[in-house]
Amino acid sequence: MRRVLLVAFATVLINIITTGPATASEILYVAQQLPCFGAATPLTCFPGGPGFPVLWNGPNYVPFDLPANSLIEEIDLWGDGAQATGIWDSTTPPLNPFTLIPRHEVAAIAPGSIDVTTTLFGIDGINGAPYFFYQGKLENPIFLPDAGRYYVGVGGFAMVGASDVVWHTSGFATDVDPATLSSRVPGVAIQVVGQAVPEPSTIVLLGLGLMLLYLRRSLLVRVPHR
Repeated sequence: MRRVLLVAFATVLINIITTGPATASEILYVAQQLPCFGAATPLTCFPGGPGFPVLWNGPNYVPFDLPANSLIEEIDLWGDGAQATGIWDSTTPPLNPFTLIPRHEVAAIAPGSIDVTTTLFGIDGINGAPYFFYQGKLENPIFLPDAGRYYVGVGGFAMVGASDVVWHTSGFATDVDPATLSSRVPGVAIQVVGQAVPEPSTIVLLGLGLMLLYLRRSLLVRVPHR
């Protein structure tokens, strides 16, 4: 009888774990593009003034912030030939505890590991140049357990946007040398899509504990006394 009850309890517990509601994909971070306007695409794009062009030339480390246990499924960019090359975590540079910089590459994004769909997004209002939206779906989603500031390495020409300030570099590196970060420029447009994976529920953890306690007591009862 105890064995039947134990099997039934385990079956219910497994059902709770495996049939919980799936988390739908959502926008984990977005920094809107700034220089393009209009009611429908293609939008009309203009420079924002001296020092504020439509595009920033890479390679750049573009910052974004994530909640804990984030599963990144998609990285979207705007511009001309803009492409994501990897994700870096962050640190503070020597002698400047109030600034964050990219530190170590936590996930590389090779050209064959991201499926990019390109659509016309805007037209330059001065010279008629085209600008594009690059929807980049990762073949293998990237899981980042820690909340905080991360950086996407962006090559090509990315569109000016509302992200925090961007670090320009001469080239991407697995471990970033602060001396290679040549300048800081205003933000870039970027969108990160994925899931905030929930922690295991308290009731499931409690159920596991009760099941282990039941197994222990059952074993003690069966030990013959001398």
